[in-house]
Amino acid sequence: MKLLQIAFLGFFLTLSSFALPTVPITFNDPTAAQDSSDVVGDPTKFDITQLRFTAFNSATNTFMAKVNFNYGGGVSLGSFDIGWGPLNVGDLLISNGANRYFVPLVSRTGATLGNLYSTTSYLTAQDLATNAGRPTSAVWGNTTGAVQIGGGTVSSVSVGGATDPNKLEVTLNFVGNAAFINNFANSTVSFASATYGNDSITGVIPANAPVPEPSTCTTLGAGLAAVGLLRRRQA
Repeated sequence: MKLLQIAFLGFFLTLSSFALPTVPITFNDPTAAQDSSDVVGDPTKFDITQLRFTAFNSATNTFMAKVNFNYGGGVSLGSFDIGWGPLNVGDLLISNGANRYFVPLVSRTGATLGNLYSTTSYLTAQDLATNAGRPTSAVWGNTTGAVQIGGGTVSSVSVGGATDPNKLEVTLNFVGNAAFINNFANSTVSFASATYGNDSITGVIPANAPVPEPSTCTTLGAGLAAVGLLRRRQA
């Protein structure tokens, strides 16, 4: 009887490890690219077309995300000014309830590009400018009290050719910790093309049916096999 109790305990303990949602997870802008009705200001400098998570590596807890958008600061993702004051590129924001995380696309005081941070709040466009396009749009993670929980990298390439040099694809590779991974399903993700909130995209990570990780299945199988062997020896 004790062996059966141990076996069931091991079974339920192994069920606590689940796979991440299936990739790719894609969020498309609800309007056509370069549609000025979706953008405050010049679409060739602010329009977002897509945000997607393209890969997870469960061995290293690494996430890959790609953002396709127009940015007036060019492929360097630097700040730029079109007469309203300096604009900067937004952060990738990921939140689930009171849990808030961000990945900066460029470095700034208190935050290094590509790294994953936890924070208590987000900064809105109106926190950074008085004449913001979408004042209440969350654009940056608040670095005050923020804690780095994973490293990462950012790369940017132009995909628009000579006719649309500001059209970029930005790739983020960042590492999540256990708390981030446990809060990833059902999280809200968002991105603003610039800190004035000129265009933004938002989506919710789906909660796929939980599936035991391969290592979990192996552990469970080995445990049940051991129980069976011990019962045979006792018989």
